[in-house]
Amino acid sequence: MEENHLEESINTEEVVEENNFLPSSISDEEKGELFRELTTILSRKWLKEKVTVFGCSELDLLLATRFDIQTLRETIEEYKSFVQILGLNVIEYDMNGEKWYCLRSSHYAPSDLQSAELIVLGTIIAYLEDDKQKPITTEKIKEKLVVTGKMKEYLVENCLRKLTRLGYIKKQQNEWEYNYRTYIEFGDEEREKIVEEFRRI
Repeated sequence: MEENHLEESINTEEVVEENNFLPSSISDEEKGELFRELTTILSRKWLKEKVTVFGCSELDLLLATRFDIQTLRETIEEYKSFVQILGLNVIEYDMNGEKWYCLRSSHYAPSDLQSAELIVLGTIIAYLEDDKQKPITTEKIKEKLVVTGKMKEYLVENCLRKLTRLGYIKKQQNEWEYNYRTYIEFGDEEREKIVEEFRRI
């Protein structure tokens, strides 16, 4: 019994000691190396649960660096200033309640979408921005694009699947809503312009 209690005490001391070694600051040399690694990590595009994601979660960065949260966020802020000189921006976004970071060019333009996919996404953006209280269903999208003869039904369905896979939209209880990538690539001003164009159609 005493032996087990001693083991628990040792384990507790080890955890406390490990936490005390989390750095509150890092040297310029370490920072330079970290910035190079961040550029690689935050630029990557990969699949997570069959959805394309960009960059890295804050939790994974904490685990990789073993920084405390304050040190990590201060380092990210310094990194933002560093990459701005290179014409890059660090974008923060939310995925399922978790904070993520990714890197993109200041002159970024979406490159993964074809014209048909942009039309479908633009329709969803216009509906959501115009009245966030009304649900956006597949039927409503088809009413705008298929019934009016602008697109074929199969094409709309294919676009919805691709937009979902690429992380632009997601479906919750039969209603469409933004996924993280729409927020990354279309800011408030861009989405408002889409609404204005949509109203003219």
